[in-house]
This record gives sequence, structure tokens and C-alpha cells, in this order.
Amino acid sequence: MSEQSVMTEHTIVIERELDAPRDLVWKTWTDPDEVTKWWGPEHFTTPRDGIEFDLRPGGVCRLTMIGPDGEKYPSDGHFGIVEAPARLSFGEETTDHPMIESGETTVEFIDLGEDRTKVVVSSRMICAEELVDMANAGWSSQLDKLEALLAG
Repeated sequence: MSEQSVMTEHTIVIERELDAPRDLVWKTWTDPDEVTKWWGPEHFTTPRDGIEFDLRPGGVCRLTMIGPDGEKYPSDGHFGIVEAPARLSFGEETTDHPMIESGETTVEFIDLGEDRTKVVVSSRMICAEELVDMANAGWSSQLDKLEALLAG
């Protein structure tokens, strides 16, 4: 295994304030019909038939993003925390991806009042170092799409 392929634990945290009430932001994260509108970085899509949610602790959380080149990026995990409309966690214990062994993401939905919500995404990954910047960029791009959807 090369030095660049060594898997270590990393955590990224991204915060975003959204001009939308917390219940709507929660729905946009947990309703597959809404998730398909924004999930994935810019130029990636997540078709409705690529989303399977069983929104309860231990329930299935599967998403398959499609990249701009048509390559599929499946995520086959489970929900951990489901506390509507305040907290949600999901992740994969193992993956087939060569740069990541496992990951878990927790999302907090903080009601700021006046129909504004702060979203705090904390993603813990056992991954190659070079994936960290890609994950940060991907989450930022994805949250840009979410913000645009909620603004529209």
C-alpha cells in the first residue's frame, strides 16, 4: 500500500445558514423526492430510483449519485440518529471505494428563528488523506445546491 493510500480518521465540519424554516430543511433532507433535487456536488445527480430511505435508526440509507461522466457512486448505509427535525445521522460501515473505508455523517438542524435554519454537517471518515479536500469541496457544492433550491 502506498503512503497516499493509508487510511486514517478525519472529520470535516461545514456550517451553512439557510433562509428556510427548520421543518422545511428537515423535509428537504429526508424526503427522497426532495433529495433528488439537490443531492450531490455540482454536475452530479441523484435520480429518484437511486434513493432508498427507511427513516428510522438502523433503517436503510442508500443513495447512488451519477457523475458528469455517467459513473455511478453508490452509498449503501444506514441511518443512526433520526430526531425530527433536529438531528440526523447516516453512514456506511464499509465501502468498496479505494479511498474510503467507512464514514458517518451527522447533521444538526438549528432553528435560528425568523424562518432561518443553521445546518451543521459533521462527517467522520476513515479515508485517504487526499479525499478530505474532495469531501470538503463536495459538501460545500452540495450545500450550495440545497441553498439555491430552498431560495427558489
